[in-house]
Amino acid sequence: MCLEKGVSRTSQTSDSYQPNGIDFRDLFEYLLDTDTTPCCSSILAKGPETWIFYSIMYIRVASLSQRSNNNSINRRDVAALLLIGAGGAGFGLKPTECLAADSDGPVAVLGANGRTGALCVTACLDRGIPVLALTRTGTWTYPPSDENKKKETSSKSSLLSVAACDIQDPAALMQSIKGCRAVIYAASASKKGGNAKAIDHIGVVEAGKACLQQRIPRYVVLSSTATTRPKSLGYIFTNLSVGGIMDEKRKGEQEVIQAYADKDPISSFTIVRPGGLEEPKLNKVLGPSSLEISQGDTLAGIISRADLAEVTVELALSNAANLRNTALELYYTDSVQPCESRFKSQITDGIRLHGETYQDLFRGVQPSIDCLEV
Repeated sequence: MCLEKGVSRTSQTSDSYQPNGIDFRDLFEYLLDTDTTPCCSSILAKGPETWIFYSIMYIRVASLSQRSNNNSINRRDVAALLLIGAGGAGFGLKPTECLAADSDGPVAVLGANGRTGALCVTACLDRGIPVLALTRTGTWTYPPSDENKKKETSSKSSLLSVAACDIQDPAALMQSIKGCRAVIYAASASKKGGNAKAIDHIGVVEAGKACLQQRIPRYVVLSSTATTRPKSLGYIFTNLSVGGIMDEKRKGEQEVIQAYADKDPISSFTIVRPGGLEEPKLNKVLGPSSLEISQGDTLAGIISRADLAEVTVELALSNAANLRNTALELYYTDSVQPCESRFKSQITDGIRLHGETYQDLFRGVQPSIDCLEV
């Protein structure tokens, strides 16, 4: 699958999926000869999308074996793998719907005192998900909201942990996110929190590397639309307004993409490029039915921080195969516009995804996409 007119992908895809030198097509062909895997032939017949899914499940079983000081995968492990897969298939689920973050740890939010980061924290609490708010000061306050909402969220404070974390200290960063199921990078340059190079570039990359070293399943980065379009008005205006921030955001994106190339398949990233952020007095969630996702960095729009936070948390909690190592743009459907005039055709011809639920909204996302090359 490829975007029209060529696409910059975050990594190379192949019919021979070989993390750590293992060709999983060969693996399944080998398993066909074992008496414990009668359904392998049907798996292989379904094509790359399905057997790559089973490959990742296989790796997870292998990881569990290694944690148990067992360096080999026995027949019982393989049987468990197939039962997991068969369970998903039995409910009519596709591989993109079956993979979920398998940790019970909290979701860590870097930049949790920022306007979007704080809403990511409350979005986790609203879902009953443990969340770790990481801030420069080690303190966290609830974002402005209506009193009923604040009381409801406050009642779930037992799920909330708060800790100090200096994004510019790699060792502290590594220790802070240990044991988390996902990490959300919501920090950005500010007068109090560092310049664009330190926060939107180096910090983004160091957090991604820490996630890889800790084998954290999901890393979600909040970036911006038009980061790959330096000639667009949005890029130029924002870059001049905030000390070269768009330049630094793009460098951060590129280095995260590079860091995750050919790495541990348990870990993956998604770069979220929101449109212009609305600043209503009360951030209200309109929900997935009002949202649009596109890919290729050709379209933009506006979105509230509240809806951005909701989508970000949903992405952090999902390890769906089609969301792996990819970038997507997010905005309200009725606000869509091209990043540059040359992309007007993308409004009718480009990837524009919609859905009544977040799962439906994410369903058409393509993995390993960066930007449309023209």
